[in-house]
Amino acid sequence: MAKPSWIWKETAEILGVICVVASLIFVGVEVRQNTNAVRGATLQAVSQQSLDLVMAGLDNSALRIAFVAAAEGTMSPEQTNLMVWFVSAKLRADENRYRQIELGILDESTFLQLSNHAAYRTAYFAEYWALRGGDYAADFQEIVRREFLPLSEPIIGSDR
Repeated sequence: MAKPSWIWKETAEILGVICVVASLIFVGVEVRQNTNAVRGATLQAVSQQSLDLVMAGLDNSALRIAFVAAAEGTMSPEQTNLMVWFVSAKLRADENRYRQIELGILDESTFLQLSNHAAYRTAYFAEYWALRGGDYAADFQEIVRREFLPLSEPIIGSDR
């Protein structure tokens, strides 16, 4: 005996719904894997930025000497210029990292770990920030004031 045509129709509709649900689950899994891959690549790039900044100090004796002079408060105009460029680059890299928090790629504690740098632990950093801090976005300025400026140390041998 032949089955009524409405049974075949309902069976086809149920199979269609199951296929749509399975496709949505598959797309969700693919999106999650892609998101994880993007996060991993971003974290790798951020880590590479940190390594590149450290290597810049290791490879550039003039920059190492400028850091010492910044700590001692004895920078020459050339050393000051070198520190301006270095601190500017460091802050722009950290501002980029800060934006990764907004995108959900980094959390704040990872950002702070990656951003903790000797450049912020010099008295020169406070001077730099006083002159150029307004060049940065207001939300980033706030995190710099809260997290990085307190790291700025007095010049070696000063009463500050």
